[in-house]
Order: sequence, then structure tokens, then C-alpha cells
Amino acid sequence: MRELKSFVLLAEQLHFGRAASLLHLSQPALTKQIRRMEDELGSPLFERGRHGTALSGFGKQFLKDARTAVTEFDRLMERARNTAAGESGRLNIGFGFHTLELVPRLIVKLREIAPGIEVGLRDMSTAEQEAALRSGDLDLGFIRLPTKENFKLLPAIKDRLVLVSSTALPLPPNAGLAECKNMPFVSISEERSPGFVSHMIRLCAKHGFHPRVVQQVPEFTTALALVQAGLGVAVIPESVGISRFPGMRIHSSRDKDAAWSVAAACRKGDSNPALARFLGLLKEEMKQRP
Repeated sequence: MRELKSFVLLAEQLHFGRAASLLHLSQPALTKQIRRMEDELGSPLFERGRHGTALSGFGKQFLKDARTAVTEFDRLMERARNTAAGESGRLNIGFGFHTLELVPRLIVKLREIAPGIEVGLRDMSTAEQEAALRSGDLDLGFIRLPTKENFKLLPAIKDRLVLVSSTALPLPPNAGLAECKNMPFVSISEERSPGFVSHMIRLCAKHGFHPRVVQQVPEFTTALALVQAGLGVAVIPESVGISRFPGMRIHSSRDKDAAWSVAAACRKGDSNPALARFLGLLKEEMKQRP
């Protein structure tokens, strides 16, 4: 590529002395570069005569492709430098309902400082994220802890299970799970969030019963709408909230077993500069939280 650039510059200057000076080379060194190219290509690139230096017929044809190659090489190097600096590249992120506010907020910040980074987003359960991280389909996931996987982890969010009911139900405001033993439950589907469903069942078992699930749904907003309509009660993450659903009540619990943590997870040793940039923003976000 160095010799190709020398050729293009000499073709523009048509003067060995000026071209050598611009390239910070001696004239004999430039002459050797051009002769090496001519020997490798099998044809003269320049005609040298008493009237100076001129491109040969072959040199004129070669110049067009040489300029294209030099331009593309320079673009390649520029893209590579931007990627290495975390200014561009590709980042595939998995997330779940726990991080529906956090992840978009961080992506907006990432766009502000590194608009060249392309971000792929996938709404996935923890189990799906773990599998995608192992296979390399994801660069970063936000997974429930604990995990059996050997990922690099950065704690991000703490959440807890809460019971929600309609105010139309004859359920006291201070009622807990134990008072819902005989009530119908609306639940997120096990296929959508196996870790959450397992956690809910364990917590109910601690209070002496297995929840009687009458309807499984793919989203917590659907579960809340059904509870609002009077179908039953539901257990949801506290972070989901019920502000969009009037006539609803949250029954909070101080049970330590109702709590869990979510961490940003990536493969150990992953050197993707875009990942490092995003994790830097996440660390700053965590510092600002109470």
C-alpha cells in the first residue's frame, strides 16, 4: 500500500524530486519503490525522457484502479481507528422488563457520544440471554442473579416481587401472599420468563401454597389489565409499577426472599470497544444512583 500511494502521488506530480519530498523519501528510495512495482507488474509505469516523466499507456490504465484502492484503504483505516476508539462498530444488547427504562436511556447517551455505533436490541428472558451470550449472538445482556454462567458481571438493578390486586376485590390493603392462597392468579408465562415464574412459585410455597394460575400472559402490562378487570391477582416486579392502571393496589412485602438483582453480563475477555463504551456509561449511571 505504501508503494501504491507513492505511485499515485508520482503520477500526479510527474516529478521524482517533488514526489520524493512530499513522501519524505530520498529520490533514489522512491525510484527503487517504483522499479519494484514495475518488476512485479511486468510493465513500465512511467516513461522517462529528456522532456521529463510521463505515465506509460499501462500506467494510465493502472492509475484509476490504484486511486480507488488507496481511497478504500484510507477509508478502511479510518473506520478501524473509529472502531478501536469506540466511536463506531456494532453492539448487540439483550434486555428484559427489568431494564425497559435503563437500557433506552443509556442508548440515547451512547448515540450522543458515539453516533457511529450500531446497536441491536433484543427483548429476551434471562435464559435466552445467557444462551445468546455463550454463542456470541449477544455482546451484552441484563440477567437475573444468581447465574451459573462464568460471565463478567456488573450489578445494575435491584428489584422485588410485589402482589397487585384490584381495589374492587375484598382484599385488605395490608394483605400479603398468604391471604391469596385461594385466589386466582394471572401470571407472566413460563416461556416468556422462566426465572421470574420460578421465583414467584418459590415465594408462594414459602407461604404454604402453590398459586392457582388461571391465565398466563406474555407481558406484565397484559397481566395488570386482567387484574384491573377483576380476573384475579398477580405478582409483578416492583419496577413495572401500576401508575397507568387506576383502581389498582400494590401489596408490598418486606420479605428478603422477594428481592433479586439484575446485572449487566458479557463474556470475559471481550475486547469490543463499543462494549467498553457502553459499560462506561452504565458505570456512570450506577454512580449517580442513590
